[in-house]
Amino acid sequence: AWAGVPAPDPAGQAAPGARGRLVLSVKDGRHWHHTYRVMLVAKVTTEPQMAFWLEDLEGNFVATIYVTHRAATDDWRASLGKDRTKIRWPSALPVWRRRHQGGGVQPPATCTDCHAARQAEDKSTDGIGSLDAITGATPPAGFTREWVIPAGVKPGVYVVKAEINQSRDFTNVYRADLPESDPNHSGGKMGSGQPSLVWQGTIDLGAGPSLAVLKPVGHGHPAGANGQIVPDLSTLTTALEIVESIKVSYVPAQ
Repeated sequence: AWAGVPAPDPAGQAAPGARGRLVLSVKDGRHWHHTYRVMLVAKVTTEPQMAFWLEDLEGNFVATIYVTHRAATDDWRASLGKDRTKIRWPSALPVWRRRHQGGGVQPPATCTDCHAARQAEDKSTDGIGSLDAITGATPPAGFTREWVIPAGVKPGVYVVKAEINQSRDFTNVYRADLPESDPNHSGGKMGSGQPSLVWQGTIDLGAGPSLAVLKPVGHGHPAGANGQIVPDLSTLTTALEIVESIKVSYVPAQ
């Protein structure tokens, strides 16, 4: 739920044994909004796509905390004459997209419903409880969102990761006209431009409240060819200013 709105509580999400909740606090940066022109005429303004998730200290995926609706369901805007249901944007969030395929503690229905929505013509997830808990429209600015911790997450120290990306934010390094053989190719004129930025921090899901302040640690593959994190941030510019800060608070159950 956004700030001031109760968090979704679908059936089974707050089952006995759930030990509290995580609160995401994201402050938007100077380049939260990105504007470009289509066919040199229509002006389009976009907000970033993003995903937040938990991993254990060995790097194993645990659970998705929140992912934007478009990235979760492949609900992308289509240019004139294009079939929206067939559009794929692998460069959007390549790290999360591959990490979450490894399983975790969330109910299997969450993954099943997500992939079904990607193939469906109707991208609405209204009433699908497993997706209501972890997906939502990209907020127009910084936001706060709460997530009820699934009962299968055991007490301990975890890594919180975030992946954030804009579309078509091309630079002199990540150009729209680069050939596919170029390591900085990001999908052509409809591609990502600068690759996704990955943030992370550690948090203790124990007996008392704790706080993780996330920091940028690398970027995803420009074209989304794999889920690896590249630690070199020297080629990124405005991508470093999409988000100003990310904090994740653990609030124990009462």
